[in-house]
Amino acid sequence: MSAVASRLPISVRIAGTGRHLPSKIVTSEELDARTGMPSGWTLAHTGVEERRYAEGCTAAQMGAAALREALDLSDWGKQLPELLISGSGTPQQPIPCNAALLARELGWNAIACFDVNATCLGFVAALQVASGLVATGAYARIAIVCSEIASTGLNWKEPESAGLMGDGAAAVLLERCGEGSAKFLGAIFATWPDGANFTEIRGGGTALHATGHRPGENTEDYLFHMDGPAVFRLASANIESFISQLIGSESDRWDAIDWVVPHQASLPALVHIRRRLRVPAGKFVENIARQGNVIAASIPLTLHELIVSGRLQRGQTVLLLGSSAGFSLGAALLRY
Repeated sequence: MSAVASRLPISVRIAGTGRHLPSKIVTSEELDARTGMPSGWTLAHTGVEERRYAEGCTAAQMGAAALREALDLSDWGKQLPELLISGSGTPQQPIPCNAALLARELGWNAIACFDVNATCLGFVAALQVASGLVATGAYARIAIVCSEIASTGLNWKEPESAGLMGDGAAAVLLERCGEGSAKFLGAIFATWPDGANFTEIRGGGTALHATGHRPGENTEDYLFHMDGPAVFRLASANIESFISQLIGSESDRWDAIDWVVPHQASLPALVHIRRRLRVPAGKFVENIARQGNVIAASIPLTLHELIVSGRLQRGQTVLLLGSSAGFSLGAALLRY
């Protein structure tokens, strides 16, 4: 395996988190009716009871709402981040970057902005990038925002993948801190490109430009496609050896980790990963039933819930873990 783990502790602290969920709730029973599947089919195959769909708002507006909440819940006062990173997997438009559209929505001028695109692993990748920039001294305060509107690009001829997805946004504020307990402890990423076409949207880029869309002929090329069983097999074959590079393979490795926050891909995938890695059930956080798979916002939404509920306490260690299109696996370890 060619994955490289970064284990150098970096003194960086989560200063605040926020979220925004659209008001429209869509149940799995509604999706059964939309896709023509028997009652209960979507819930049985995805584990998602309800998800949110955005209506009348943009990804930038949702991300800005999440970031405002994070700022309100932080102790930054009137201080703003020096860098704004978007980790979204569903860009509002191809150009400019999502972060610039977020800055415009917030009315922030002369702030550094860029995107990190790793689809469902976008937050974890952005966290590693941001922590590295803090370590260099380039920035002391960084905001990461993942704002996803998946509902507009679903292929209703693929009811299982369409039934998984939900919309929402999450924001996390990072800051340089002293030599205390809060630290970014390391991250690891690996890609198996033989699985690159397992999860994809073929149209919209330079290979199949938007001008090539012919309604009724090639519309499915411009919609989300996922071969769930193929993704499951590839993840299952590699997850154990992959994660051992970051946290070891000893039988007591979970003793030093207080919480595991996985990407909420699907309930069957979550159950399989927990059992495969032998994670104690009480440490493994699931919320897919209420939100669905919210792409890159999935992990920070779950992290936000863990923090605001009071379950994640300062000094505790949390493992962020997930997969993404590519096919990629990623994980990060931090002490909150």
